[in-house]
Amino acid sequence: MKKGIALGLIMGLSVAAAMTVSAEEQVTLTFAETMTSPERTLVLEQTIADFEAEHPNITVELVSPPYESAETKVASMLAAGQEVDIVEIRDNSVGAWINNDFLYKLDDMVAAWDGKDELVDAALLAGSSIGDATYFVPQYLYVKALMVRTDVLEKLGVTEMPKTTDEFLEICKQITDPASGQYAFALRGTGSPCKTVDVMWATEVPGISTDNIYLTEDGTFFMDTDGARKAMQDYYELYTECCPEDAVNWGYNEQINGFVSGTTPFLIQDPDAVGSVSGSLEPDQYTAIPIPLGASGKRYLDYGYAGLAVAANSEHPEEAFEFIKYMISAEVNATICEFYGALPVNQGAYEASEMFELPVYKAWAEEMSDPDTVFTKFPLEDPRFAEYSSTVHLAAIQSFLLGQSDAEEMIKTCKEYWGY
Repeated sequence: MKKGIALGLIMGLSVAAAMTVSAEEQVTLTFAETMTSPERTLVLEQTIADFEAEHPNITVELVSPPYESAETKVASMLAAGQEVDIVEIRDNSVGAWINNDFLYKLDDMVAAWDGKDELVDAALLAGSSIGDATYFVPQYLYVKALMVRTDVLEKLGVTEMPKTTDEFLEICKQITDPASGQYAFALRGTGSPCKTVDVMWATEVPGISTDNIYLTEDGTFFMDTDGARKAMQDYYELYTECCPEDAVNWGYNEQINGFVSGTTPFLIQDPDAVGSVSGSLEPDQYTAIPIPLGASGKRYLDYGYAGLAVAANSEHPEEAFEFIKYMISAEVNATICEFYGALPVNQGAYEASEMFELPVYKAWAEEMSDPDTVFTKFPLEDPRFAEYSSTVHLAAIQSFLLGQSDAEEMIKTCKEYWGY
């Protein structure tokens, strides 16, 4: 047999053998979500089915713990070394997960990914904002704005939207009438209220650091300032005079219910709240406006996000990242964000969806381009932040609002925790 023919046969057999192995080599990935809801899980299941149709050798099994305990459950799975490949992460917990070595470093895979050029700048900044490596790719972006039931305010005689915090408090007092069940503000009482409270308080403080919302540029703890003390007093009045008494125990769902019912026509939330209220309200019943400016003349906002990461103990990191790339592709990112209401990270998603051209989304565009907006960040990379946001701050703010402690005691508690 001639060498050329023999070599051809050998190569042909090798290719055939490789194809057979590839065809038989099935990969199963476990995907753990942390923002669980029945409707959202259905959307993810359909997305997974579409991905599997395009990748017949990959099966994705979705793990959907109950929302209230989802992050704790997934963290326990990662700590125990259970078979998890892809995880949803949120900004308030990603620092702890990185510090505990739960996540796989994605630097090389991101660098080789052509699709990274399709992402908005904020997504790339967020993805590399913790530590010295890239551990996740954001899937949605969140920026706080003030959502308004325009129809309710019009009935109550309010025609001018508040531009300052003083105007906001004045309007809230003006429209509140407990006897008729009419209040003003959908206060966040549980979960991690610091993400709303601290944003509202910081706007009264000049010179907040762009690296840490809890510090001023000269290193002062932001609560330990005259501006923050004014903000704390205003917030106490806002709760005691303009909110339902049980709002101190409100979580996200209660906030949305209060807003939808019109009981509390003001709500500070991220754009995903639009998805939660759009099924109950018509577009002409509500809108969003920029967060009012405080005495500082600025509003201090952070880029919140949720993203996808590969678990450190995954046996199939490349296939897991392939799934992440699919989830963040333009059409898929648009579809998921349309359901969830958050801002997409893929630039093409804005062209693929008419939803993000609606007037209610203009507030976020205005905020991000307004020269009076200063973007700062919470100290997510600090391993103490998770406990602070979910336990220390939560207990302190509830005690303060219920009159069990005063502003100085809350300042002391929070300042001593951080050691500022």
